Amino acid sequence: MHVKGIQARHCLMATVAALAIGAVATDAIAGGFEVREQSAHFQGMSFAGVAAGGSSLSSMFWNPAAHNYVGSGLNFESNYSLILPSSKLTVETVGGAPAGCPPADCTVEIGRDAIVPASYAAVRLGASTVLGIAINSQYGLATQPDNKNWIGAPINTGAKIFSTNLNPSISHEIMPGLAIGVGLQIQYFDLQRFQTTSPTLGGPLRTQLQGDNVDAGWTLGINYRPTPGTSIGLGWRSAISHSLDGEFQTGGAATQRVNVKADVDTPDKVTLSINQALAANMRLAATAEWTDWSRAGVIPITIAGLGVPLAPGGNPAVIDLQWEDGWFFALGGEYDVNDKLTLRAGGAYEISPVRDATARLTQLPDADRIWASLGASYKWNESTTIDLAYTHIFVEDASFDRTNATGTAPRFVGDADSSVDIISIGLKSRWGGAPAAP
Repeated sequence: MHVKGIQARHCLMATVAALAIGAVATDAIAGGFEVREQSAHFQGMSFAGVAAGGSSLSSMFWNPAAHNYVGSGLNFESNYSLILPSSKLTVETVGGAPAGCPPADCTVEIGRDAIVPASYAAVRLGASTVLGIAINSQYGLATQPDNKNWIGAPINTGAKIFSTNLNPSISHEIMPGLAIGVGLQIQYFDLQRFQTTSPTLGGPLRTQLQGDNVDAGWTLGINYRPTPGTSIGLGWRSAISHSLDGEFQTGGAATQRVNVKADVDTPDKVTLSINQALAANMRLAATAEWTDWSRAGVIPITIAGLGVPLAPGGNPAVIDLQWEDGWFFALGGEYDVNDKLTLRAGGAYEISPVRDATARLTQLPDADRIWASLGASYKWNESTTIDLAYTHIFVEDASFDRTNATGTAPRFVGDADSSVDIISIGLKSRWGGAPAAP
């Protein structure tokens, strides 16, 4: 008993350490500046079946009722995704005239490699109730041109968003096969850098917006298992309104710092998933997801304490996110080769919230995309399973037509060519108690 207690503490300490690094800013690998990579298990099916639960704690990110399947004991899961993006921007015209490159560089690479962790833990409190906790980075962005002096510097010299989301949740089986869940989101959101450069009479004016905030939201969900081979899940992650207290810095002929406020609303997300057994060793999964990006709109930047618009050069500064709602549809399956090895595959089509060139940020050249994924799980022993997944994302070629944050620069028109590779590894472990029922 003493040895088991020491091992349990070591396991718990390792999990807490994994949870502590559960968020890093990265290139957004979903619609808008959302990060979808929250599960190596479900990534192997392009996130088909994510809200239906079944055999991965990561399902609680999409549906807090989905972790009610777990057995007794302490259940842990940690996931790490290596994001390898490629995103090239090419400016074709400036102010309606040909860009004229060289001498300036008209094409730059803005993608940056990153690692995204996500961690989960759950414990059964009784025959019908499970308590869980998750730490994720739901929103993130880190892009920077490989040449800061490229011709498009007036509209893009880099951007970075960082977030951490602590999400405790509880699920309860109200009748056999039907569980409901509720969770609390505590989210730290940090706009670390949003830069532009605009020409002025006094010389080049470099601007940088930054600010952070902590606020809260909710998660709700339901998981229905009408038969042993069927699981249906519906989950909701609420919007969170962040009032960012930050700073707007200008530099060039003279450096100025102004305390500002900007209200940023993250979107609601609703996810519907199903997991259906086709045979004893074969399952089909599907997901449909809606994300309310249209609530973002045009975000005014105001001077703190005064409430009046910040207007360097006479034009109000804004973060222009005139986006529409995003949609995601995934279909995948898994096959048990034997009692230790499971193989997965899946594909998805994602409709970007950015539908128009004038709404496409050069810091985030989002567009519709196709996901293609492969994955596998290996049961190392009765309490440990290793997940692996690989995804390639084909991003539709898209155009942009932008000015700077204050609308004073000439229009920059061009194209974005992007793609993404993702490699993920996950570790599921259980300490003590009995495993979940098949």
